[in-house]
Amino acid sequence: MKLPLKLFDRYVLNLFIRQLLFALLAATVIFIVVDLVEHLDKFIDRKVPFIIVFEYYAYFLPNIIYLVLPVAALLSALFTVGGLSRTNEITAMKASGIGLHRIQLHLLVLGLLLSTGNFFFGETIVPYSNKIDQQIYRYYVKGESPEQVSSSGVTYLRNRPGELVRIKHFDQTRGQIYDLDWQQFNQEVMVRRVTAPKALWLDSTWVLESGRKYFYSPDSIRQVRFVREPFANLGFKPSDLAKVQTDPKDMGYWQLLDFVQKVRDMGGDPHKWEVELAFKQAMPWTCAIVILLGVPIAARYRRSGVSLAFGIGLLISFLFFAMQQTGRIMGYSGSLEPFIAAWTANLTFTVVGMLLYWRVPK
Repeated sequence: MKLPLKLFDRYVLNLFIRQLLFALLAATVIFIVVDLVEHLDKFIDRKVPFIIVFEYYAYFLPNIIYLVLPVAALLSALFTVGGLSRTNEITAMKASGIGLHRIQLHLLVLGLLLSTGNFFFGETIVPYSNKIDQQIYRYYVKGESPEQVSSSGVTYLRNRPGELVRIKHFDQTRGQIYDLDWQQFNQEVMVRRVTAPKALWLDSTWVLESGRKYFYSPDSIRQVRFVREPFANLGFKPSDLAKVQTDPKDMGYWQLLDFVQKVRDMGGDPHKWEVELAFKQAMPWTCAIVILLGVPIAARYRRSGVSLAFGIGLLISFLFFAMQQTGRIMGYSGSLEPFIAAWTANLTFTVVGMLLYWRVPK
């Protein structure tokens, strides 16, 4: 099935896609080389086999593509429109009655498709590959045992009002808790406590092993030992713990949204995660925004070479991501609301792109 496009439209889109693939490959290679130089001494010190290093970067690759795709889209727009300008093809196009808006429209639609694809790519493949990638790094570079790799560190939960749970380790693979400490309070006074070195998830409930119960009253403390006993009052499942102990960058949008709601229900402060959630909404639009910005810039500098286009692309990318990172920091600190922190860079560069396009001769 052929798209209802004119010959010139297909020519421009094919040129853009070829440039995009080249820019994506170049940016990915540069990213891997820089990261390899940074971690090479660690790989050598730990005597990590070459095949493991290759596997590490194979799982790292989806995240790299997710991060550099906007940069590749910007460079592709600059190279495509800049090339058409240098060869006077845009002049010939205008003489034929075809304005710059036609190129802008088609590339912008393609940018929206790239943004949509990048969003779903970040929802499905990137979180899984990040998780495996970090497990490889923790085992082969940090030297952690398989049990440590599959488990997470100390976690504190306020699952219900007046209750506090402390967990030293949680093994996601086996669904086991180690060094559980559950405490119940009446206002600020502890009235009950349950500790156990191990807890298993069996038949939809937690089963504690070799634990102790403590009952506190104003004038005494009663202690009860038990060997194996179900305990249904913890208020969370292994899947809930897995979400709590997963880094936001390793979560998809819907998983993070569910996690934020869970933190609220547990009485915690989800502000940091709300900021990350807002950025997961804003980030995928970057591809379309940089194309909106790149087309008028490339059309303005008609005699610019590849080196100038590349330099402009890097400068725009630096400014864009610097503004995003500043927004993230201000969002974390509470200086900005999550939505404003995440969308300030997008809205700023969208307005700049529209102003530049308005000033370029059509």
